[in-house]
Amino acid sequence: MIYSNDKILITGASGFIGTNLVDLFVEKGLNFINFDKSKPLKNTHTQYWYEGNLLNIESLKQAIETYKPTIIIHLAARTDTLSNNIEDYVDNTKGTENLINCIKGNKVIRHVVITSTQYVYKSLDRPFPQADNDYKPHTVYGESKVITEKLTRNADLDCLWTIVRPSNIWGPWHMRYPNELWKIIDKGYYVHASRKEVIRTYGYVKNVVYQIYMIINSSDDKVNQKTFYLGDLPIDSYIWLNAISLQLNNRNIVKLPSLLFVLPAWCGDVLMKLGIKSPFYTKRYRNMIENYYAPTNISVAEFGLSNPDLQANVRDTILWIKGEAKTFFQYWDKKY
Repeated sequence: MIYSNDKILITGASGFIGTNLVDLFVEKGLNFINFDKSKPLKNTHTQYWYEGNLLNIESLKQAIETYKPTIIIHLAARTDTLSNNIEDYVDNTKGTENLINCIKGNKVIRHVVITSTQYVYKSLDRPFPQADNDYKPHTVYGESKVITEKLTRNADLDCLWTIVRPSNIWGPWHMRYPNELWKIIDKGYYVHASRKEVIRTYGYVKNVVYQIYMIINSSDDKVNQKTFYLGDLPIDSYIWLNAISLQLNNRNIVKLPSLLFVLPAWCGDVLMKLGIKSPFYTKRYRNMIENYYAPTNISVAEFGLSNPDLQANVRDTILWIKGEAKTFFQYWDKKY
């Protein structure tokens, strides 16, 4: 539960999810700081920023000793899947280890929320893990988050702890989609590589931060030592993608048989082996045609959705792109 005297320290609140979480906490009138090595994306959030780096344990200790948080929400992480080297995800591994070590023995901290990812488990044969510690990561990023979770589970913390696994999160302040997927859709270049349903789990970011808020505002027995997948209910990916296309340019996305994409994907693999960047390759092709859904129904039932309307969420995200976001992106700045 959140009490009037609670103080919340968020790590990594200058990023995508964190920016939206800060907006929600300001709206709720909560007392918090953002511990982050990077300046906030929004200038109005600078007042909440405490500059520090998780890899510098002394700066982290100082922040905790100075601010004396009762709740910690750990968002800070490298979240891309571009590297196959676990050392490149040291923010996720050593950074979390440093945070756990600072929490141990602290008598003020009452609850810590550790952010993991849906990517800690993916299986086409058995879609859902049988237990919270049943892992099957398919990326090195996912492997780094397995380490994050194991550090938390094995720490024997005195305080309450909750692990959250965001699904495929989208919405305002996502700084990759506008330059990648959304731009491709807007130009009319995106073609759906399947005529069958491809079930995915997406999470509108305002729903995800609301679920985090509800977790720290829930009774201890509901959230202590529990793991929750965050996001909306699973849907056919075409529904989500087509909603974006219709609101951007009033065009339906074309569906084609998946077999037509096998040869282009193979060609992309060859180009990448030759050191030439390719926008399309086998891993991306499989990602487009494989079901990958998560049991977010539990979180939706327990904590709800603040913004359940997909069409309204797409509209609000496009308004963000047309408004305060467009100066970040040359393509959208020129268009609008």
